[in-house]
Amino acid sequence: QRGRLRLLAVAGRGMIVKRLPRKLDVMEGENAAFCVETREAVEGISWRRNGQELQESPCTVLKSFGKTHLLVLVHVTREDAGIIAFAVGDSETLAQLRVKCAKRVPPSTPVAACMSTEHSNAALLTWCPAPDVHRSPPGAYVLERQEAGTAEWVQCLTTDTAGAVEVLGDSVPAEADYRFRLCAVNKYGCSAHVEFPGAAHLVPLARVERALQDAVVQEGEDAIFSLELSALVRGAWFLNGARVPEEEEEEGRRCCIWHSKTEHALQIRRVRLTEDGAEVRFVAHGLQDVAMLHVQEPPVRVVSSNETATHTYVASERVELVCELSRPDAPVQWYKDGVEVEESERLVLQRSGPCCRLVLPSAQPPDTGEYVCDAGGDSVFYNVTVAGQCPRTGPRVCPRCLPVHAYMASERVELVCELSRPDAPVQWYKDGVEVEESERLVLQREGPCCRLVLPSAQPSDTGEYMCNVGGDSVFYIVSSNEAAVHTYVASERVELVCELSRPNAPVQWYKDGVEVEESERLVLQRSGPCCRLVLPSAQPPDTGEYVCDVGGDSVFYNVTVPGSLASLLMLQQPAESRLWVLLFLPPRWVRRVWAQEGKCAGQTGTNSQFCPPQQQAGPVPGCLEQ
Repeated sequence: QRGRLRLLAVAGRGMIVKRLPRKLDVMEGENAAFCVETREAVEGISWRRNGQELQESPCTVLKSFGKTHLLVLVHVTREDAGIIAFAVGDSETLAQLRVKCAKRVPPSTPVAACMSTEHSNAALLTWCPAPDVHRSPPGAYVLERQEAGTAEWVQCLTTDTAGAVEVLGDSVPAEADYRFRLCAVNKYGCSAHVEFPGAAHLVPLARVERALQDAVVQEGEDAIFSLELSALVRGAWFLNGARVPEEEEEEGRRCCIWHSKTEHALQIRRVRLTEDGAEVRFVAHGLQDVAMLHVQEPPVRVVSSNETATHTYVASERVELVCELSRPDAPVQWYKDGVEVEESERLVLQRSGPCCRLVLPSAQPPDTGEYVCDAGGDSVFYNVTVAGQCPRTGPRVCPRCLPVHAYMASERVELVCELSRPDAPVQWYKDGVEVEESERLVLQREGPCCRLVLPSAQPSDTGEYMCNVGGDSVFYIVSSNEAAVHTYVASERVELVCELSRPNAPVQWYKDGVEVEESERLVLQRSGPCCRLVLPSAQPPDTGEYVCDVGGDSVFYNVTVPGSLASLLMLQQPAESRLWVLLFLPPRWVRRVWAQEGKCAGQTGTNSQFCPPQQQAGPVPGCLEQ
């Protein structure tokens, strides 16, 4: 083979001045370049590899510059090895291309690793390449970090040059102590790691992502302050300039600190009113944030009241609304129908520590309405109804629970109901049936005052009337009778009866406004709820107005006792030649029959007159028939 090449070289002398080398050794993956010079610029040259002519391609570069001719094989492989020939005319030059396989050996471990932490929040790392770096040179150096207390190594940077690199705090994700190690790498692998001695405390540059907010809490509640940062850093909390310790939570400690990743929080338990306006500050590396603590008194609450009690009263009865608050010094306002009340003789406001009272010493129907005890954060409502009636527990002159409105026939009846609102709808009922307005029954309305009027009551109007306003009602018992007869004659027995609603209720009897005294001529009897005033033998001086009084109710009796049973008066009218006989009787419900000579002459009213026939004389007896 060597002799053949020599013969070819001798035979190729001619136009070629600078020939190809006999052989060219190239590492696999590198470029192989061949250069030939001719005596003069020529055309018709050719390049061949192992007898096959080469054409221009991305991996084959063919160039000619006058007398110089170039061939470049890019990134040769073992398949490119062989005889490379250049020919021009009859001249030719040859070269043997040998492709050497690279040794697949990773680089050696760097040496002389050292770390300096003289600068704040930075670590300067230095090292030297391995002594045999020429045997398998590294392509790059890879630096890794490890957070103290963990086992994981994380790649932090790569550099192509050996020597030194500085790691800043901004490059780490969280504040911690870090260790570092280094290795050299090439396409065949990496060297063993070399660790830098010591550790560096690095803090990332954090920003406040969610700032502290002022806390507004009530006394006795917990206050929580929290913020979120952009990086994992440690920080300290300060309360009014004093650092809050981070010891493990102990029983009785009022401040508790915790953090989760980038969130930090401070909890102040059971805040006091004296801590109002306290400053809470969070300080970390390169940043701080401030918030204020505002402590408010707890809202006033109504602890107890008599709101649920029945607040239905009658005129002159005492009304007492009670409201107990959670604080003895809390301000309170009382309202009636939405308007703040004013203290007066008829409305008294009392305060004893946390207990508040609104007192109506003698309630009247206009006091009916909705009362409110307002303590700011809490209120209590009372619906008070004051009717012009006696209380249910008091004695009554009626066997029913409600007082009777007794009237005489043709007397005017007026039932009055005053509401708490002037625009509230109202319905009137009689014996459960809604009434209809007519000439005999008139419904009147004037603001909150409602009236049912019977201009001329009749016995048929007797019954139970009701004024209904939806959530409240008032009842009236109306009795309309013919005029009661309390007219007696001398020596007749008089008995006035009064039945009460309670058998033990006290009662007083009066005559013409003066309390009577029991005697032989006036006897007071009592049998349970039934009371009697008895005159065993009434006389004309007993005539007068009698009253049975039970405090909240009364009943009146007009008693008349004439002096004689009857009187006759005979009148002679000469002009008419008539004789008038007049008979005066007490107003008793009796039938009176006139008789003349034993025969009935007719009947008439109480004071009757009879005119006998003319020119007739004789006794004219007047006969009474019960």
